[in-house]
Amino acid sequence: MIRFLRFALALFLLAGTPVRAEPPPVDHIAAAAQWELKEKEVPSIAIALFDRSGIVWSEAWGYADSDRNKLAAASTLYRAGSVSKLLTDVAVMRLVEQGRLDLDTPVQAYLPNFRPHNPFDAPITLRELMAHRSGLVREPPRGHYFDTKPIGQADTVTSLNGTTLVAKPGTVTKYSNAAIAVVGEVVAAVTHKSYEQAINELVFAPLAMSASSMTLSSVKDRLAHSEMASFDGPRFGAPQFDLGMPAAGNLNTNTADLARFGVAMLNHGGPLLKPATVDEMWRVQYASTGSGRRFGLGFIVSDLDGQRMVGHPGAIYGFSTEFWVLPDAGIGAVVFSTVDSGTSATRLARYALQSGQAAQTRRPVPAYPKSVAVTGEEAKRLSGWYSNGTHSVGARIYAGQLALDGPEIAGMVRKTGDHYLIEDAQSLNDKLVFAPDANWLELDGARYARRVQSEPREPGPDLASLNGEYGWEHNKLRFYERDGAPWVRMEWVDYRPLTMIDADTYAFPTDRGLYPREVLRVERQADGRPSALLLNGIRWPRRDFGAEVQAAMRQAISINLDTLRRTAMAATPPTEAHKPRRSELVELIDSSIQFDIRYASTNNFMGAPLYTSAATFLQRPAAKAVAAISEELRRTGYGLRIHDAYRPWFVTKMFWDATPPASRQFVADPSRGSRHNRGAAIDLTMYSLKTGAPVISTGRYDEFSDRSYSNYVGGSDHQRWTRDLLRGAMESHGFVVYPQEWWHFDFSGWHNYDIGNCSFERLRLRERNCSH
Repeated sequence: MIRFLRFALALFLLAGTPVRAEPPPVDHIAAAAQWELKEKEVPSIAIALFDRSGIVWSEAWGYADSDRNKLAAASTLYRAGSVSKLLTDVAVMRLVEQGRLDLDTPVQAYLPNFRPHNPFDAPITLRELMAHRSGLVREPPRGHYFDTKPIGQADTVTSLNGTTLVAKPGTVTKYSNAAIAVVGEVVAAVTHKSYEQAINELVFAPLAMSASSMTLSSVKDRLAHSEMASFDGPRFGAPQFDLGMPAAGNLNTNTADLARFGVAMLNHGGPLLKPATVDEMWRVQYASTGSGRRFGLGFIVSDLDGQRMVGHPGAIYGFSTEFWVLPDAGIGAVVFSTVDSGTSATRLARYALQSGQAAQTRRPVPAYPKSVAVTGEEAKRLSGWYSNGTHSVGARIYAGQLALDGPEIAGMVRKTGDHYLIEDAQSLNDKLVFAPDANWLELDGARYARRVQSEPREPGPDLASLNGEYGWEHNKLRFYERDGAPWVRMEWVDYRPLTMIDADTYAFPTDRGLYPREVLRVERQADGRPSALLLNGIRWPRRDFGAEVQAAMRQAISINLDTLRRTAMAATPPTEAHKPRRSELVELIDSSIQFDIRYASTNNFMGAPLYTSAATFLQRPAAKAVAAISEELRRTGYGLRIHDAYRPWFVTKMFWDATPPASRQFVADPSRGSRHNRGAAIDLTMYSLKTGAPVISTGRYDEFSDRSYSNYVGGSDHQRWTRDLLRGAMESHGFVVYPQEWWHFDFSGWHNYDIGNCSFERLRLRERNCSH
């Protein structure tokens, strides 16, 4: 942990004149950062507070590397994402002051080969590009946010010639990374230098931002570890690649360098710009067209508790940044955090500035709102399905805590006092209210009544064929059905409804989200099946991530079954303290249940039979519960289909020994034993009594993908309904779902049984000396 405190200067200056003051009360900000780090499992957080005189205080918490050996420090570098846009726009304004650029001249005067299809009788200007009023699409066809091997920013801008403006320039605020790529190329063209060299000379060098760079190659060894995340998926290390539009989002920097930029802005631009130029950048350029953000030239113009606030957030693979200044108060803050699309930086930046205002006016420092998870009986009482007749909200328990997925948000439910909110590493929404009797909830001002969800209809053929995942491991597009309509999740956190124009064209909302006014188009194979989704020239290939992982694992696994089994059976299970419950395994035989014991066949992720015979053994209380569940589900038209139950320990060891170390996160560690080894865990799905066919849920049994998560927001309404039907029946009889596997259920008290190592054959012979 690195901490710097400038004791000699005032924390915050009202009029720009330094005065003596007590050291700033920053302990509460540090405590807030540490709370965020722990509660949201953020690898590292860094904060700097500054005034017109310079950095007042900075500190970093957490670890800069994935192995947690290197502490985050003041020198640790972070990716600042869209904060890059401010530096690009300041470079433009320096050139404007020099008379080399004009904000209202058509941009083709500087880039004659920039010619996207413009059906409107209005040219695009630099002012419109910088204020996000150009009408350009968000992402270019090449060099876009998802492109891991871009050619360069010039090629990125050229690719925009294959796009069409979605709005008349100057009329609609539509945030566009592509627009700022164009701005960056204007800087390069006018200076006759590369964009990176121009930014170095126009911004970095004058401010002595020596640690900063617009390319990754020189800073990767100093870049903080960061993580990708998802409401219904695992954490994994964020990818690192240069964007094809560095002007829009490729800044790598640290708190000290970015604070230097902030100090210059607070000092009316010096040494970069004239005061009048800064004032123009902070002036809202166009009248508001809705409730969205207001833009100056690059800067977002907002307010904080009545104080004018300008700046910009940034988000790029695994990193979240907040850069804001309060010009009239003369204070500013920089915050970095290291979870993709994280909420911690947003909360901490706001709190740091509020604390600064309090110190200025000698008011008490406000308390940092710290929420707590909703668990136990309260979580059970609030969980359920809520609907207003058009849209629905699902509240269910995930890993012991209440989670919620609504029409345009998904996250964990927490409380501050008696107030509910959605808050986790990526979601933050305080517009949530539950009725005292839990008969309704309100989300974003809309009320939803608790209801028993009727079995939904299967989706129509068009929607059913499109449901699935597209894209790449580092960024997945999810197309799914919600409340009978098509929906999409973009960039891990942006859930939006789609309007079907025709079977091959789906429009995003016009007024919100990451891609307003844009459309998804369907690419199909010769047989009519979707092969990709197209977004303004960006091709998102259809993927089956689970099948791909399984294929890779099978290719890496080398199995000699006889040797593998012989070695495992010669090994000894781990020694544990004696468990209080006596093992009483019984074989489950029921003609109403389908038995599809996958590990007795080749139809499993290893592609080989690990069991020498097919059988289903469970501890007697669990077996009785399964029989009752089977009878209950049959009244709804469904039967149970069992894939695995008790598993001898030596088979668990066979899994482990055959699996490459890099993939062992998918299998149980035999040194600790598994829940299946104790005979109180079961893997099962359902089948239709009417047809006898297996029920298709959100994902396949034993699939290694996000679709296996019990809170997966995807697939069809019917698939999620059957998943929840099975879970409800199981949990009403003493089982609990395993969070990451919707088909796996553990019986209450599973941990009170010893690890078993008897084969099915020996159990059937009831051998007295069979170790259990």
